[in-house]
Amino acid sequence: MIDHVIGIDPGPIPGIVMLTPKFHPGGRTQLLPDVVQCSASTAPVVLYSLLNEIRGHQKSGGRAPALVQIERFVVGRASMRGGKAGEQTRDLIGRLQREADAQPNVSVVMRSANEVKAWATDARLEAAGLLEATKGMRHAKDACRHALFAAVKDGGIPDPLSRRNS
Repeated sequence: MIDHVIGIDPGPIPGIVMLTPKFHPGGRTQLLPDVVQCSASTAPVVLYSLLNEIRGHQKSGGRAPALVQIERFVVGRASMRGGKAGEQTRDLIGRLQREADAQPNVSVVMRSANEVKAWATDARLEAAGLLEATKGMRHAKDACRHALFAAVKDGGIPDPLSRRNS
């Protein structure tokens, strides 16, 4: 099991969501969200702060497992028209990846928005109790999709729509 999962939607207005699983008797898992929507210039500082906080609460045994999933920039017609925003997004992804890679016990995963959004629907976010936390913050909501996807696919957290998490 993973202790923290951070999902990031990079861009001119990045969203960053950290999910911390809380395990309840009977096997139910609650995901506690920390939600941020910020500027591109502050996103690496936010990521560093979250990872530093995780390290500060490190569990015994010398592990502070964290998984960071960053939306992969896919070059296509829309992104090629993006100009300055596309360049800013690519630069930010590199900065965020370097920040996460520089931290101990942090794994980084890159996935495209198409791969994640097809699975991490609003219904799945609602079932996980995460939809309200991102209300009115489109980029944070997309970051939450990445965090939930990584938590389930890579972190061993039960799918919120599965029967074993009821």
